[in-house]
Amino acid sequence: MKGLRLAVLMVVGLLLFLPIVVFAEDDEGVGEHVREMAQNALKPNMPLGHYGIVAKYADQFLSTPPGGSRTLYAASLMDGINDFEKADELSDFFILDIRSEADFCKGHIAGAVNVPFANVAKPESLVLLPLDRPILVVCYTGHTASQTNAILNMLGYDAWTLRFGMTSWNAATSTKVWSSGVSQTIYGGGYPVEKCQ
Repeated sequence: MKGLRLAVLMVVGLLLFLPIVVFAEDDEGVGEHVREMAQNALKPNMPLGHYGIVAKYADQFLSTPPGGSRTLYAASLMDGINDFEKADELSDFFILDIRSEADFCKGHIAGAVNVPFANVAKPESLVLLPLDRPILVVCYTGHTASQTNAILNMLGYDAWTLRFGMTSWNAATSTKVWSSGVSQTIYGGGYPVEKCQ
């Protein structure tokens, strides 16, 4: 009986230890690839396939000005100072609101189109977005809009994030910004909103 317990413990221990060894080897393989790329920076040897394509577009997005910092403040979009050389007024943008339909209906920027965050990259949603006009992505606080912004830019769209989301648009919002359990009042511009009918 004692021998059987020992054998079972050894098999369980081996099964628990084996994935750690496999994952460690996989991590080393990724590390080797990154180290090889860094050493050969003048002649990058990007692997073929999806990884290479995504890495190419991610690099292009992050390294081409303004790169990952494609955010705009509500106040600058509503200041009435129009620079005809760039998109800097709200009317210059296609507005994509990625909040839930219920929150969108409670109040959204006039003319915004609602596509909830989880549905943005679906083909039926992507066909709604213009390729010839910048897109302003709006969420609750700017976090998920920034993720969406990066994904859309990597897909070839000219996307921007409304900095601090609807909290910067509304007059005052009690929202959970830094903690899921703590609400704080965020004061925004108090700009007009539309509601669903």
